[in-house]
Order: sequence, then C-alpha cells, then structure tokens
Amino acid sequence: MTRHPGATDEFAPADAPAEVRPVWAAFRSQVVRAPEATALIIGGVSLTYRDLAHASAGLARLLWQHGLRPGRVVCIRTQQSALSVIAMLAALRTGATWAVLEPDLPVGRFEALCRDVDCAVVLSEGGDAVPASALSAMPAPPTVVDAADLPLTRLVEAGQELLTDPYPPVPEQSPAYVAYTSGSTGVPKGVLVSRGQFAESISCRGSVYGTERSVFLIALRLSFDGILGGMFWSLTDGHTLVLPDPRQLVQVAEFARLAREHRVTHLFNIPSYYRAVLQDPGGLPDTLRVVVVGGEAPTPQLVGAHNERLPGIRFVNEYGPTETTIACTVEIDPDPSRDRIPIGRPWPGTQTLVLDERLREVPAGERGELYVGGSLVALGYANQPARTAERFVADPYGRPGGRLYRTGDIASVDERGALHYHGRTDDQTKIRGARIELGEIESVLERHPGVEQAVVVCEPAGQDEPQVIAFVLPTPGSGPLDAAKLREHCRGRLMEQATPTLFVPVDHMPLDRSTKVDRAALRTLIPTDRQASGGTAGGDWSGHRRAVGRIWAEVLGHSDSTPDDNFFAVGGSSIKVIDLHDRLDERWPGALRVGELFDHITIAAQAQRIADRLGERAPGQEPAPPATYEL
Repeated sequence: MTRHPGATDEFAPADAPAEVRPVWAAFRSQVVRAPEATALIIGGVSLTYRDLAHASAGLARLLWQHGLRPGRVVCIRTQQSALSVIAMLAALRTGATWAVLEPDLPVGRFEALCRDVDCAVVLSEGGDAVPASALSAMPAPPTVVDAADLPLTRLVEAGQELLTDPYPPVPEQSPAYVAYTSGSTGVPKGVLVSRGQFAESISCRGSVYGTERSVFLIALRLSFDGILGGMFWSLTDGHTLVLPDPRQLVQVAEFARLAREHRVTHLFNIPSYYRAVLQDPGGLPDTLRVVVVGGEAPTPQLVGAHNERLPGIRFVNEYGPTETTIACTVEIDPDPSRDRIPIGRPWPGTQTLVLDERLREVPAGERGELYVGGSLVALGYANQPARTAERFVADPYGRPGGRLYRTGDIASVDERGALHYHGRTDDQTKIRGARIELGEIESVLERHPGVEQAVVVCEPAGQDEPQVIAFVLPTPGSGPLDAAKLREHCRGRLMEQATPTLFVPVDHMPLDRSTKVDRAALRTLIPTDRQASGGTAGGDWSGHRRAVGRIWAEVLGHSDSTPDDNFFAVGGSSIKVIDLHDRLDERWPGALRVGELFDHITIAAQAQRIADRLGERAPGQEPAPPATYEL
C-alpha cells in the first residue's frame, strides 16, 4: 500500500514531533522565557512578547464582554495589522474561533461565515467593511467593533491589569479557526481546524525551519491559511515575526527592502511572487537561511534561479490543501534538473495515498488521486455536512474511525518515494496562491444582467500560471458584451486572481453527446492571433501608448486593456513581465529595465517612462505612480 510516512533523510521532518504543545500555552511559555524579545513587526509597529500578551489579554476581555465564547467566532475584517494578529491570539486565549476576512474580500464570504457559524463579534474598519445590508438580513447579527476605537496602547494597558485569565479551559478538539475557500458550486466553504490539529502542524516545523534564532518574513495575507505555519512557529518558538502591511505586500521592491532592513533569516512566498523578489536589484540579506514556497507549484526554472542567486540557502516546497491544516507534505532542496518539482513527503502524523477511482493503490510512477490521512485532516466544512461527507471519507486502510481527505489532486510517487502533483481532477486550480474554483467565477458572471450563461476554463500557459478564460453568452436583446465592464463586475465579487483575463463572446454554447457543455469545442474558439492591435479599449492612446498596447496584447493574448489598467489585474504575472520586457526592449533598447516594470504597471506609465528616456517628456509632467503586485 502506498501509504507514505514522513521521510527520514537529513533535512526531512522526523517521524514524529518531539512534543506537541497547545499553541496558546507555547506562546505563553515564550512570554515567560523572554518577555522583552521582539515578537512582531508590522506596519511600523514593533511589539515585544510581553506587549503582545498584554494586548491580547485586553482585547480578549473586550471580545468576551461582547459575547465571544468557546464555540463562537470572531470575524477579523480589518486590513493586515498588529491588531489582526492580536485578535487571533485573543481568540486562542478565550477558547473561541477566529476567521480572517479582509475588507477587500467579497462580502459574500462574510455572509457565508455568518450563515455557517455562530459569529459573535466582527472587528471592522469603518462602516464599509461590514455592509449594513448584510447585517440587516441576519436574524441575530454579530456585534461590530470598530478597530479605530482600539489603539494598541489602550489594549496593552488594559491587559496589564489582568493577573489571570478568567476563561474556562477548552478541549483540543475545539475549532481554532475557520478558513474560507471557494466552492465549486459558487458557494464558499469554511474549513474548520481544531486547536489540536493546529498545534500538531506547528510542532512539525522545527526540523525543517531550524532551531537557531530566526526572523521570519511572510509574503501572504492573513486570510490565507498558508501564513499560519511560519507565523505561529515563530510566535511559539521565540522568534521574530515580520509581516508586510498592505502597501508593502503589493510592492515587491518594498517587500525586498523590508527583508534587508530586518535582516530576515526566513522567507515564505508564493512561487510567482518569489520570482519577482529574486529579480529585485537590491537583493536579499546575507542573513537569509531558508526560503519556503507554497500555494502553487514551483517550476524547475525558479528553483534553478534560487540556487544560482542564493547558493547554499535551503529551498523548501510545502504542499497542502486548507483541509489538511496548512500543509501536509514538504520537499527540501529539490533538484531543478528534474521535469517537475516534487511536493515531497508527509509531515509527521500524516499519511498520503495515491488511489484509483476504486480506492485501490496505483503502482509507483502511475497517476491517481491523492488522499491524505492522519491527525492533520481538518474537522470538515462548517454547516455543510453533505460536502463534508463527500470529501472527508472513511479510511479503509487505517485505524477504525480514521478519515481520509480526498484532495481532488492528481499525484504520483517517484522512485525515491516523493510525491508529484499533476493538476486537478476537477475544475479547480491555484493562481498566485489563491484557490480558484471555476464554478464560483461562472456563478458571478451569470449574475451580470447581460450574461445568459458563462463557462470558464483554465488554460495552461507554458511555465506561466494558468489563464482564466470566460466564454459568455449574452442575454437575448442585451447586445454585445463589453469585456471591460465584465471585468469590473468581477472585481467587486471575486479575488483578483479569479477575474478572467480573456472574455470570449459566443452565440451559443456547444454541447457534447451527453448534452453537457463541450469545453473542448469552446477551447477551439480561443483567439490564437496574439498580434492583436493595442488601443481597442477606451482611453487616451496618444504618444507611445498605442505601440505599448500592441505589445501588451501580444504578451497577454487579448487587447482589452485600457491605458490605466494594472498589468497584473488583466492577466499579467511575474513570468509575463519577463516576456513584456523582452518585447519592449526589442522595440526601445535600454529604455526600461525589467525591475521598473514592477514600478510602472500601466500602459500609460510605461509609455511615459519610454518617452522620458527618449527625451520626450512634456514640461511639468509628473512621474508615474509606484507599482502594486496584486495578491
């Protein structure tokens, strides 16, 4: 049976963690051991372990007064900040559950949370973060607490007055957090993870991350559960956690500067983001020891670039659906000469099986569906018993009562016993670390009044991230659909990664013999002419803008971009930036460096930069605004 235990080579995780400590108790032990050590740095705020403990005590008391209890949820709907981290610790302290849903995530996620769990309190940033319409539709709406009324100094002072915690102990089977992912039916799913599962996942990491004093910088948002491994390993093992604020997170150059400023030893990135970080001209600090990637598959080219630019720095590839508590397998220092980078071997306490459609073992080297068993398999989906029963199944090969999580990922095992990922069994993918469900995109598009039906496909783009393409059938009498308006409709309801990069209008949906939509036939309708002329969308196309727009169309495969569109918001990526630079450099040699394309991310800004370099800048013209890298 292909049940793969944790690997035992030099840098692999041990077969079992030496000790599994409850996360809150492990954090408290660090407060006692080194109270003045720096625990958290974010957004210009630096907190010691004592400060963080006091602030969490003060906030816990406030949340308790507003009805937070074990079994109830606090929704953290704030921008990434010290308060966000304090709120997570406060939930652990009280025995309650947290859910992080930043204000820019679709309001549907918040509505799903309040439908699926008992949400007692919402930490909010102003009225826009929690729409009044959403609250008014709830029979028992949660209490909304404005973050503006909670200055850190006040929370720290309030916590200093508390000598003991008045909260009752809770079992480790209680939920620690709920993490929302997209649903294939268009309905988001809340994954419930217990305190014990969370603690086991954290305790595994020391053998991979190391035991020396560390400074860990993570390029993720708090709503992505992938952040929790490095974050709570740091806070429970006495290290310093550095998190970018929202502005620093979306600017690669600023993120790299943050790494240098704080002399970080550990980085966690999504592979496509790390590719851009490696290209930053300022480089990374000589203190760096470990780079961890996760959220999507790294390419051999990325690992090769890492080895070339940072020789001797450990490269760690983590894999795991949210349903397996942050990550369930790990590969350390993979070989870039292989065709693909393995997802590795399981963490301690985890088992992986590669099975066929009849739940039989497949031979080594052959592909099957990956199932994950063991202690890291989450509790299930909040308020969705049918969906839970479908994905969390009985383990026919393990102990009585054991469960397997059916990942939906296609995998194989190589001659070394390492797992390899080969894509999805369903219509799901990851783009820049975010799980994308095609059904959710179709559901959103079909809520547009001009769309009768939408079918979405994800097309591979060589070594690049997949391209989301939407085929749209107009409602009768509505007239032609405008791609720019469809994209704007999606932006208010979907994460940026899920917004289609190309909209293909159709006059009917082709069907196959089973009367289902024939996706293969639809794929033949994807435009193959990448020499589309720039400037078909609205806006000012004067100067060099039209020529730059043509190059964008060649790189992106569509000509829907306006002069002021964000390159990354209309289908661009860190890999496509390289292609864009090569084409721009061929037309205007030396006018733009590749790093500048992360600082000038619109057609207008790039055209103006080219004009500046050629001495064509208009008098009084202001420079282009700084870049953003959308996550």
